[in-house]
Amino acid sequence: MSLLSARSLVKDVSGSLSPKSTNGCQLRNTSLGLKANCTHLDLKSVPQDLPSNTVILRLTSNKITTLFNSSFAYLPDIVILGLASNILSKIESGAFKPLAHLRELSLSNNRLVSLPSGLLCMNNFLSTLILCTNRLFSFPGDALPWSNSIKKLDVSGNKISLIDSRDLKPLQNCSLERLSLVNNALSSLPLNIFSYLSTVRVLGISRNNFRKFHISMVLGSTVITNLFFESCKIHEIIPLNKSHVSLGEWGNISKLSLASNIIIYVPDFAFWGFNQTTVISLHNSQIAKLSNRSFCGLDHLIQLDLSYNRLTTISLDMFSCNKMLQQLKLNGNNIARLSIGKESGLSLLYILDLAHNNIKDIEISRKNVTFPSVEYIDLSFNRFTWIKRLILWSFTNLKILNLSNNDIYYSYSPNSFINLRLLQELYLTNEHLQIINKAFRYLGALTVLDLSFAPLKLTSISQFTNTSSLTTLIMRENSLRSTDMYHVKTKSSLFLGLDSLERLDLRQNKLDMLVPGTFKPLKKLKILDLSQSSITVLSRGVFDSLTALMTLDLRDNEITKISECLLQTQYHLAVLFLSNNKLETIPRTLFNETSSLHSLYIQENKITTIEPNTMFPTNTTLKLDAYGNPFSCTCRLSWFVNWLHSGNVELRNREITFCSLTSIKEEVHSPILSFNPDQFCGIDTVMITCVSFSVVLVVVICLVAYRKRWWLNYKLFLLKLAIFGYEEINQDFDAQDYEYQLNIMYNEDDEEWVDRIMKPMLQERFPHLRKVVFGDNDLNIGMFYINALHYATEISFKTVLLISYNSVDDAWFLTKLRIALEHINDTRLDKVILIFIEDIHDEDLPYLVRLFLSKNKPYMLWTDDEDGQELFWAQFEKSMRANRALNSVIPV
Repeated sequence: MSLLSARSLVKDVSGSLSPKSTNGCQLRNTSLGLKANCTHLDLKSVPQDLPSNTVILRLTSNKITTLFNSSFAYLPDIVILGLASNILSKIESGAFKPLAHLRELSLSNNRLVSLPSGLLCMNNFLSTLILCTNRLFSFPGDALPWSNSIKKLDVSGNKISLIDSRDLKPLQNCSLERLSLVNNALSSLPLNIFSYLSTVRVLGISRNNFRKFHISMVLGSTVITNLFFESCKIHEIIPLNKSHVSLGEWGNISKLSLASNIIIYVPDFAFWGFNQTTVISLHNSQIAKLSNRSFCGLDHLIQLDLSYNRLTTISLDMFSCNKMLQQLKLNGNNIARLSIGKESGLSLLYILDLAHNNIKDIEISRKNVTFPSVEYIDLSFNRFTWIKRLILWSFTNLKILNLSNNDIYYSYSPNSFINLRLLQELYLTNEHLQIINKAFRYLGALTVLDLSFAPLKLTSISQFTNTSSLTTLIMRENSLRSTDMYHVKTKSSLFLGLDSLERLDLRQNKLDMLVPGTFKPLKKLKILDLSQSSITVLSRGVFDSLTALMTLDLRDNEITKISECLLQTQYHLAVLFLSNNKLETIPRTLFNETSSLHSLYIQENKITTIEPNTMFPTNTTLKLDAYGNPFSCTCRLSWFVNWLHSGNVELRNREITFCSLTSIKEEVHSPILSFNPDQFCGIDTVMITCVSFSVVLVVVICLVAYRKRWWLNYKLFLLKLAIFGYEEINQDFDAQDYEYQLNIMYNEDDEEWVDRIMKPMLQERFPHLRKVVFGDNDLNIGMFYINALHYATEISFKTVLLISYNSVDDAWFLTKLRIALEHINDTRLDKVILIFIEDIHDEDLPYLVRLFLSKNKPYMLWTDDEDGQELFWAQFEKSMRANRALNSVIPV
């Protein structure tokens, strides 16, 4: 039966089984079939009551000491078997013979000293065998399967001290790809030891005890591509005698690692024979000396790692043999002197890592020596104090330069980077002092610039006018102030020219107050970080130009208030950080235009309530973090709590978002989401009753006031006289000055009203008024009509005109009104009174009447109400006492 048919049978048999336990083992169906998990059960032997169709068996971390020939006799379908971390010390030779379908076997972390011959000879499908961390003294070659199925063999962590080519002979026909002999006791290897390994690609021999590394040990007719001799205490490399060796006869190793050894010196032609090798690592191997021919013979070397050694002097001529070299790592050494020789030959080198050294300068023997392919140089953590004009003259196509963490304290001049016109990324962080004097004038291709963690001094505000390609600018902790970024007088911004900038990091500066115009040139900015910058005031409109902004970070500042229109143009804003400020409230319309906002952080502020009708984005589920605020869980906050319970918001840290001491007593120190407004904030009957009673009371008062309006007006008139008094008669009545005391003009149709009301009341209330002209009947009959009107007006102390619908349509009455007004202008005395004997609509009033009233001239309204009549005669009596002097004329 084939393995495939066996698996199908297993699936059919176990398909209906549900997870259950057998003697402590957990049974579960998987895509391969039934799995029995029997780990950590302190088992001393293999369980005998497992289902016979078990495909995967895990017996890890038990106390099994012996595997017998019958241990797996009833489990013929096992495909994966895990026996790691037991105390196995003995395995009978037929223990695994029933497992014809076994593919993976782990015996790691046991006490096996040896394996019986032929142990796995019948396991023709075994592909992975793990024997690491046992006590094997010899390579178990005779225990391996006789088939070619095994692909991975791990015997690391044993005590193998000697290995012979015959030990590896059983592997010559198999398809083994990975062999690990790591952490054994090997001290030497015979010549052509690996010649039988016709398929092994990865060979690990690290953490053994080789004092010398003989090239002959590992070269030969093999297909090994990755070879690891790390941490083997190697002191010396013994190269081949290149005069007796033809490179074409040796192996295909592409990667060789000798890291973490004790190789003080790399001799000439140390790796002769490794002509196919592309990667060599000598990392952390205490190398102190190289020669100009140490790496000759490595014709295809692409990557060389010499990091964290003890090299003090390096010339790039040392690698002139390596024409294909592309990556050179020299970081972490003690290099104080780096020279570029006359003939380096490194035409393909594009990464040069010199970080963590003691370099103060780069010596160039000739100015015409160039490395046109170098695109990345790391010179961070060295001892440069200033940037010379020609320091990187040889690297004309450089794209990434890291000069961070040096001791630079001189000015960057306009010529500092003059030859690096293709530079795309520049890192100048953690310097002693940075004085920028238009240093980036020639860096038109620059996309990333980091100037963080050093006091920054700008010789002028126009530093980035030629860096239009810059997309990321980081200026963290540069002691920048608001005035460094924007000049109010000249209205100039530091960011002028940054038309492509998408990310601006200004964290940990001293910006206190940001004014409009600061960020005006940044039309494409998407990320703005202003956290920890001591900001106290955000002026109205400061972010108006940032229409593409997606992330705004204002956390850890001292902002107490923000304007409602602060984000009025941030239509694409998705993330907003306002945490750890001093905000007491969130403006109601702050988020009106931020429909894309999905993450809002307002924790650690002083917010006690969120005002009703505050608008939050509703297009997406809002992630809100608000812990650390003294929320007052009262009825005023009820709408907010109900909103939090809606499906359109996700409250983060809900378990530590508490109600404050100002909350309803029962809710103090409770999570805000546990506050139930319906329990405490039902219908307020007292308030509704009070409001209703107040409305009724106001209506009653208005009705009473309307019905008693004339009585009230009269009493208010008397009260006004009592409080403020009035100016006595400016011009008393004098019989020598005036022939008549009163001149009453009216339309003849109103004579009935005069006879019925006016005359009787004047006789009753004003008996002293004996000389009165009543209408046209009392005019001087010896004069023309117009002259008589003028004469009656001039010789009367007061002139009264009675206004009615009859009079306003009478042309002669309007003539009388004009004569009266002209007399006022002539005498500059307020001698005319208008009396409305009926209520006339404003639109029906003649122009002259409205003109007279617009000058606040006296008029009175007759009413049928008794209280109103009392007020009428009281006002009439007052008006008859004086002629008030006027300062202006009426334009008639």
